[in-house]
Amino acid sequence: MSDAGSVEALARRLMPQGFGCAVVRLSEPAPDLLPEERAMIARAVPKRRHEFALGRHALRLALADAGHDLPSGHPLVSLPDRRPALPQGIRASLAHGGEFCVAIAAPPGGPSVGVDIEAAQHALPETLAETVAPYRMKEDAPLLAFCVKEAMFKAQYPLTGRMLDFCDVPTVIRGARVRGCLGKRLIGARWGQVAGHYIAVSLWRG
Repeated sequence: MSDAGSVEALARRLMPQGFGCAVVRLSEPAPDLLPEERAMIARAVPKRRHEFALGRHALRLALADAGHDLPSGHPLVSLPDRRPALPQGIRASLAHGGEFCVAIAAPPGGPSVGVDIEAAQHALPETLAETVAPYRMKEDAPLLAFCVKEAMFKAQYPLTGRMLDFCDVPTVIRGARVRGCLGKRLIGARWGQVAGHYIAVSLWRG
């Protein structure tokens, strides 16, 4: 199994059956964008245009895998908050990190979803542990705490519209399971490590 295949297999284990997933390497050639999508990033640097195109490709694969019949000519432009503009009722999430782009999608009627991926060997700022606090785990790994909180933030945002700071969600990581406090509500995630990357997935109904 390729590294991308290993990342995808792990992501699928972190979600129930029926959810869609696609993983592409950032080194892959980028597919063509639709005219509306090209216009959005016409002034971006080449690296950004390349990652944007791969992300849209992965997102379309994940949506189809989850059972959504998105027309091939439907543009996936960006909203002002940079999320992909999806048709009403479709819930999906996209992340770029390290060597990969990952997209996940809930099936019709499914919960809001969030995904994040981070290169585990990435050089860390000395202040990262303080930045992502509060969190608690058996062995201190601030990049993992960053990854799981990013996934939870992405899952809650479409339902709450809240732009959160890390300190807003105290988090406990026990094994592969995560619990965070979002005000008086709980939000969860699951995570794993493969091919030198952390990946975290959060599902939330609000």
